[in-house]
Amino acid sequence: MEALIITIFVSMVLVFLGLLLFARCVKEGDFEHGDRLSLLPLEDESERFTGDRDLQEDETK
Repeated sequence: MEALIITIFVSMVLVFLGLLLFARCVKEGDFEHGDRLSLLPLEDESERFTGDRDLQEDETK
């Protein structure tokens, strides 16, 4: 019976620590960094295509 009580106590402490770390990450905006990184390839690609079009227009003139 004592093992069950200790297991429940340790589990509750781990859940509390997990929620605390999650709240800290949300407050600091760590998750937004991943969104910015996922959008970076799209920004670079659009700039690259814009540059290619300018080069093609110069070659045709």
